[in-house]
Amino acid sequence: MPEGKASEFQRVARGLGFSPVRQTGSHQRWRHTDGRATTIPIHPSATITPPLFYIILRQLGISEDDFNRLK
Repeated sequence: MPEGKASEFQRVARGLGFSPVRQTGSHQRWRHTDGRATTIPIHPSATITPPLFYIILRQLGISEDDFNRLK
């Protein structure tokens, strides 16, 4: 089952050109200059599992293989 930590999603998002624009509680909103956006839940000890894992990948515009390569 695919999963990832918030820190991995943050690293991948930054590498793809996204930047954090705001944070509300434990949810951080990231935006790309081309208009794409995603929200990454920031829970240090928890992992992000399906279906949220795939929703974030779709919003980032990458595949699971791309994520594994970039993290």
